[in-house]
Amino acid sequence: MSGGPERNTYGRYLQLDRLLSAQQTSTSSDDELLFIVMHQSHELWFKLAIHELECATKALLAGTSGKDCLMAFKRLSRVSEIERLLIRSWDVLTTLTPDEFFLFRETVGRDGASGFQSVQYRILEFRLGLKYRAMRLQTPDGERSIAVLDQTQTPAERAMIEAALAAPSIYDATVDFIARQGFAGISARRDYAARYERSDAVFAAWRRVYEDRHEQPELYQLGEKLVDLEDAFRRWRFAHLATVSRVIGITPGTGGSLGLQYLQAAANQLIAAPLYPELWEVRDAMFSRARTP
Repeated sequence: MSGGPERNTYGRYLQLDRLLSAQQTSTSSDDELLFIVMHQSHELWFKLAIHELECATKALLAGTSGKDCLMAFKRLSRVSEIERLLIRSWDVLTTLTPDEFFLFRETVGRDGASGFQSVQYRILEFRLGLKYRAMRLQTPDGERSIAVLDQTQTPAERAMIEAALAAPSIYDATVDFIARQGFAGISARRDYAARYERSDAVFAAWRRVYEDRHEQPELYQLGEKLVDLEDAFRRWRFAHLATVSRVIGITPGTGGSLGLQYLQAAANQLIAAPLYPELWEVRDAMFSRARTP
């Protein structure tokens, strides 16, 4: 027989043998498969969202004119659609009742396993601009701080987290891009690992863009793409909160947190402290202006 390459097929191209054999249940529960598939699919979508954000960030960092940000539009629109798909996916998990989840929940959290250990979710947050080195959790024994790097399981995971923390977020790239369009007073960031802080100069730039959108249509569209992005991320967190409330109530989470209380604080955080503060503030300014006689 010929020793040539194997014929390409749908299954071989997608490596379906590996993909569909990765769902290993640990109990006799017929509902455990739902939980595994749900979270594995989330990880796949996280992977794509991270890739698209990296592409959009590179496009903005390299761009010099308004038209150069058009490629970022496509990428950011794709990420927003991924987020909306993830929001809708929680509806599938809500079909899991408390008694059904109870049958295999202990296997999910065995040895301290938790969604806190999702490296890709952490990288996604960092790429969106939610930077932090530690999480503060309310636990049954009181509040405690958990270092992000302590949640990694291997040196490779640690390196991935550190690289994402140090890299510019999509909003860092946006502010850098705006600064090159001639807006005055915008300073370049030096420490990308720190959470972005609101800037008067950046607010003034966005306000100018929004009040005269016909002069800077590309920047106006970029601003709206970013609002779409953060709005969908907020909704994803609230959908997660609602799903957990329905399935396990106020039972402590598998990572040792108070579960519902932690998710509620995380969801509210983005309302109180937005990732892209000037874009939300300019909405308030424009609405107030419109109401002023």
